Amino acid sequence: MSVDLTFENKRIDVDTHFYPRINRREIRGLFPSGLSGQVLDMFDREAQRIADPNAIRAHMRGNDQESEEGGDPHRDPDARVASVRELGFDLQVLIPDGPFGNLHGVGPYTVSAPLEVRLAMCQIYNNANGDAQAKHPDAFIGTMIVPFDNVEVAAKEVRRGATELGLKVVVLPFNWIGKNFDEFALYPLWQEINDLGVTVFCHGITQGCSGRIGDHQPRYPAAFAERMRRLHLGTYMGFGMEYIMATGALTLGGVFDEFPNLRFAFFEAGASWLPYAMYASDRSFLIEPQCSRSERLPSELIKERCLTAIEPMESISELINIVGSESFFFGTDFPHPEFQVFHAEGRTVDTSEPGAAAILHRAGLSESDKTNILGANIARMLSR
Repeated sequence: MSVDLTFENKRIDVDTHFYPRINRREIRGLFPSGLSGQVLDMFDREAQRIADPNAIRAHMRGNDQESEEGGDPHRDPDARVASVRELGFDLQVLIPDGPFGNLHGVGPYTVSAPLEVRLAMCQIYNNANGDAQAKHPDAFIGTMIVPFDNVEVAAKEVRRGATELGLKVVVLPFNWIGKNFDEFALYPLWQEINDLGVTVFCHGITQGCSGRIGDHQPRYPAAFAERMRRLHLGTYMGFGMEYIMATGALTLGGVFDEFPNLRFAFFEAGASWLPYAMYASDRSFLIEPQCSRSERLPSELIKERCLTAIEPMESISELINIVGSESFFFGTDFPHPEFQVFHAEGRTVDTSEPGAAAILHRAGLSESDKTNILGANIARMLSR
């Protein structure tokens, strides 16, 4: 597979978070036409509350300056450009943050605004990503989000994002509103993504942390949700468990056979779950072949179609010995706490060194391993 010249020989920070501000005039224009002024005002307030709780309070005081100020690299791409190089990369992938990462409208802890509001919020995010990518093509790879609970609307927005904004990635949660990815009702969305050559990034929605042992309810429908609300297990164990289920559904469920251009990347669970996902899916395939919708060995399909983030605290060399280095990528999680301190070789690499140092300074990795993890693998996936 040839590599897009935009990505060739580039180090890519694949997990960095972006929380764009809302332009009130822009979002009002994205709501359906023909609505009454009262409904538009209600939708407008709802969108503001979702995107920036401080902004709606500022607006009610007659002062919108709070939501318009720039200079924050978390929210302002122009201010963010310098951080790309400081962390030792050529490009950052912009992943949704804050409520932009959870506009799916399902579950008691998700944003459950009307579909019209959530779609407009997705479009605001996608427009901001398209603008950032177009303005700084040498620094950013934009992504798009969709209201995943409505397949028809989601497919339409994927097409708009890909064809009008030039976005190559759609970010989805780790299952479809509590169901597996091989549900036939999802096929129209998979077909659109497949035909457009868009890559799916599965990024779990983290639990809130109250500081209590037993008060960490997952924010999105998740496997074992009730049992995951203790000890913050839902984020640090639950993501990997969901990704095991996802790869099983995509392979054994026949999704990869039906949609040969579909590719997935998985985030914030490390990579240690991947060998077990391969083993368990193969075991099911070999012992109970009558239950599989695919004639391909799942581990082969996973290697061909899936990547996962790797984390410095893992036994990276051992994982590479098992599956090779072609299955992994790396992201700093900028600007979240994980990006600030990395652990490699049992020592702390502080932020005075670039984030890429967590891989570059790792003993036991070949130069080709480092090249693959720091950009080559994700470049191949995005260049197809």
